[in-house]
Amino acid sequence: METVLYTLNTVIHLLAAVACAAAPFYQLRMVNTRARYGRAIIYNYDQSIERLLSLQPRLCVGFILVLIATGFAYPVIYRLFHGHWREVSELALATFALKTLLVFIGFGIVLYGLLKIDPKIQELFAQFKPDFQPPQALLDEFWAWRAKRKKFCKFCLGLAAAILLITPILRFY
Repeated sequence: METVLYTLNTVIHLLAAVACAAAPFYQLRMVNTRARYGRAIIYNYDQSIERLLSLQPRLCVGFILVLIATGFAYPVIYRLFHGHWREVSELALATFALKTLLVFIGFGIVLYGLLKIDPKIQELFAQFKPDFQPPQALLDEFWAWRAKRKKFCKFCLGLAAAILLITPILRFY
């Protein structure tokens, strides 16, 4: 039964990790592709991008919560079956602490994007119309917020890569 619980926990953990790490990767690809068309608003295209980019942080919040829960479930499962906490090396404890810190930093960034950046972008985009280009000042503000979101997205991708790279240490040490 212990193996079954570890396996289920691992499957859920890995699916959430892949979904969470893939999000900034594909968001950046989408944003970089959009950049090829310049700074004029292409209303339907930009509207589609905004719908996708607005939804993703909401999904990431859920994925990160799943990652946190399943990450902490590993030692709990061990304790349930063995009656004590598993002995681990100092390297594994340091890695666990670092991974936890990186996850919470990523969570904070996603929440900041969700609560601060995305509402501002959506507020600005709501002022755009399909038939004409908005005033330059409005466009400049819109693109500045999009650039900020892109910067945070790049940072999240780096965090996700770092987390994925250090995770195997937890298994073998």
